Amino acid sequence: MFLKFLKGGRSLQFILLPVFGVLLWLKYFIVQPVPITFEDSPMPLYQLVSDILEGHAFLSKGIALVLLIINALLISRLNIKFILLKSRTYLPSFIFLLVVSSFLPLQQLNPAVFASIFLLISIEAIFGTFKKEGLAYEYFQASFLVSLGSLFYAKGAFLMLIIWIGLSLLRNFRWREWTFTILGFLLPYLFLFYWYYMTGQEIAPRWQGIISNFLPDHDFSYLSIYYILFYSFLLLLILLASQMMIGSYQGLKIYVRKFYSMNFWIFSVTLILYFSLYSRSVELIYFTGIAIAYILSYYFFSLRSKLTGEIMVGLLFAGYVMLLITS
Repeated sequence: MFLKFLKGGRSLQFILLPVFGVLLWLKYFIVQPVPITFEDSPMPLYQLVSDILEGHAFLSKGIALVLLIINALLISRLNIKFILLKSRTYLPSFIFLLVVSSFLPLQQLNPAVFASIFLLISIEAIFGTFKKEGLAYEYFQASFLVSLGSLFYAKGAFLMLIIWIGLSLLRNFRWREWTFTILGFLLPYLFLFYWYYMTGQEIAPRWQGIISNFLPDHDFSYLSIYYILFYSFLLLLILLASQMMIGSYQGLKIYVRKFYSMNFWIFSVTLILYFSLYSRSVELIYFTGIAIAYILSYYFFSLRSKLTGEIMVGLLFAGYVMLLITS
């Protein structure tokens, strides 16, 4: 019954989504989480926000939760606009909130929550170019937004790979559209360094600070046995969902297949970054969570056994409760 309720697309789910987010974060509104250093040299826009909210822990946490809920709503907006699932449902939003909130120390203001919003708006923009005649200027907009996101979270610059993959999947080759992506990404940085220059700030140390955020950093010691158990079960669900999707992939509409192909690359790119270079950057789950939300939503909508779906969702929530108790 719980899964059936979550799969609904009624206004009640829309209203309860923020309530669900508050319940997931409730513990760390009462107890202060361990502070996390997300990047060696905070990016300028995130540094600006952090300075404004310094000393206002409750407010900054509330803003982070609001931004997370906006992310969740943007995820379901993709389905409502492009009909990617069998129903106009908020299920991807609920799954996203649960997955992203699962690493409990991350329940605080962080740069990835800003960058993920820009990514989602970019995905919506470029997906609307499918079968569009003429040049698609949306790729300039998308790369510009990803660039803005990287001014909050440096590793968000890697999301340009998603823009280029989307361009390859959705459009025939037009060199102007590829040029748009490069110009769109460079423009915010040109404005940034122009501002540094006009205000008399040294550019070299600022540039070195940005580059330092891309140095590899490996450490898995923060993952307790309980987190390993939870994410292992989540991985099992993803594998089951992927197997189901592969079996029915050819029966999907062309534009839906292209969306799930791009979804696969979002998942793969962020996971490769995490395991190969940035294992301390657990905030990458904000990007991985977008892909997981749709992979698992497709799985739960395609399951023939309602009981199996209820059990799987129940185990996911039980795993989250386990993390709350043991953290």
